[in-house]
Amino acid sequence: MIIYTNKGAVAYDEKFHKGINIIRGKNSSGKSTLTHFIFFILGGSFNDWVKEAKKCSRVIAEVEMNGATITLKRDIVLNEVGRANDKEGLSFFWGPLEDALKNSIDWQKFNFNTTADRKSYSNVIFENLDLPIVKGENNITFHQILRLLYVDQESPTSSLFYYEQFDSSLTRETVSDLLLGVYNQELYGKKQRKIEVEKELDNVASEIRVIKKFIPNPLNLIPANILTNIHNKESELSEIEESIIALRDKNKAIKYTAKTKLEFEELNSQAIFQRKVIKELENLTRIFQLEVEDTDYFILALEHKHLAIKKSILTRDFLGKLPLENCPECLSVLEPVDIGTCKLCKKPVDESYGITQARKIEQEISFQVKESKKIIETKKREVMELKAKYESEQIKLHQIQTKVNQALADVKPLRDEKIDKLYVDKGFVEGEIIQLRTLLENAEIYQSLVKKQTELEQELEGLKYSIDKITTEQDRLKRDTNREIEKKGVYLLNNDLKRQSEFFEATEFHIDYRNNLAFISDKEAKYSASSSFYLKTSARFAIFLASLSISKMRYPRFVFCDNMEDKGIEEGRAQNFQRILIAETEKYSKDSYQLIYTTSFIPDELDNTEYCVGEYYSEENPTLKNV
Repeated sequence: MIIYTNKGAVAYDEKFHKGINIIRGKNSSGKSTLTHFIFFILGGSFNDWVKEAKKCSRVIAEVEMNGATITLKRDIVLNEVGRANDKEGLSFFWGPLEDALKNSIDWQKFNFNTTADRKSYSNVIFENLDLPIVKGENNITFHQILRLLYVDQESPTSSLFYYEQFDSSLTRETVSDLLLGVYNQELYGKKQRKIEVEKELDNVASEIRVIKKFIPNPLNLIPANILTNIHNKESELSEIEESIIALRDKNKAIKYTAKTKLEFEELNSQAIFQRKVIKELENLTRIFQLEVEDTDYFILALEHKHLAIKKSILTRDFLGKLPLENCPECLSVLEPVDIGTCKLCKKPVDESYGITQARKIEQEISFQVKESKKIIETKKREVMELKAKYESEQIKLHQIQTKVNQALADVKPLRDEKIDKLYVDKGFVEGEIIQLRTLLENAEIYQSLVKKQTELEQELEGLKYSIDKITTEQDRLKRDTNREIEKKGVYLLNNDLKRQSEFFEATEFHIDYRNNLAFISDKEAKYSASSSFYLKTSARFAIFLASLSISKMRYPRFVFCDNMEDKGIEEGRAQNFQRILIAETEKYSKDSYQLIYTTSFIPDELDNTEYCVGEYYSEENPTLKNV
């Protein structure tokens, strides 16, 4: 992590390592400020900087996410009253910090909020950590995740999470479910769909009741029955029209005047033009439909490519662990080499490069999919509008063609009473056909609603079954995870110095994420400030330690703690906690986790060891230089 001053000088530059990282020094030497910078560069919303930090302009950090090496950059932007912007965007470079510092072009900046056109930086981090993005009313940012990874000094000892003024129990519960591996996006989606289906069912049932109320005869709700009636009436109408034409032929000789010809020709020209309009609409609609199909195929190809990239990352990760024992050319046994060196050419190997590039490609494909989906929605809307216009123009053509036919046949003869009566009959039958067509429309709507009601009822039953099944599995996983966390918490409490009898006698340990507290057996129990701090810190590290042994937990195997001796905890007690914590974490491979903490009371046997990061800081030698 590198921090720059407003004048471009380096204020802090240290390399952290996997496993245990200890930042040590006296009080007021700036150790807490470093954890604030870690919180900030990882996407935390923070603006309560000390005066020395306000003299800094930028922080850059190299991180590893699922094997990919990524460099992050974030500016410290102050307003006119010196208040920092806690929603400042975060820039990503897909590669190590050394390359990032030489490259000012290949950075991608993402803002705090998600928009229709752009991902947020939380989206990008979630995707690279393979964390499900929580959608819906309770959107979770990576800042909310960090609230359970960062143990700070400023939060009250009663607050399990990093404290926020505007906090909600639902947010805390969702974050805990997410990190404990319990949260299931499929379950969330099914619950949301269940609500939608129930609402749709109510609306459909309401529409069905209204139609049945206005059409009480069940036969009038059967389209086939109405179609038969329409066919009969149309036959009757044809007979009337034939009778009218026959009577006209007997009563007059057909003659066309110049005026009639002009009227017919004009109407015929309109009909020809209208057909041209319809043909153009047909062609345009077809073109747009083809574009939609092309875009659909393109999106499908991108999604297949996206899946292939993910599989490539997994394959590379798996095959990268298979040792190459023999030369592929001559089959001789290869000599052993140092870690990070190629067995064949003996050159250094960057194991993360391929994964990092794959992650970068994955982000680019994801962006292309999002943009393509926006385009296809626009095209689909245009196709729908074109189809509506096509239908409208078809009706217009039908009306013009009817006038053409009338102009061709009608020479306005004198009508006798029989013809007049036939016209009356014709109008009556036409009215009946119109009524039948209205009935047909309602009957078809009714039948489609009945079909939809059946489909929704079947879908609802399926959703209920799936929700119950997933919930049962979720509850089982939650119990198993909490049991392991409880086991780790009890161990940390039992091995505390004998300052609080409830701790070393504890046989149970509970964390209530929703209500933001940890307790032994009594939620209302009160302890000294130092014991309350010890209890909360034990809870946070119990979650971290449990994640090292439970693969299904989504907790990122990363935790950072500001000051192991907060709230007046005595030196011996703080040092004892450090020893038991390190002893527990060392049971796991250091490549599988990272623990960072600050302390003023480092045990002698840990000082100046490989665990330590940076110098021993003091007021004379603070963490931030050149400020």
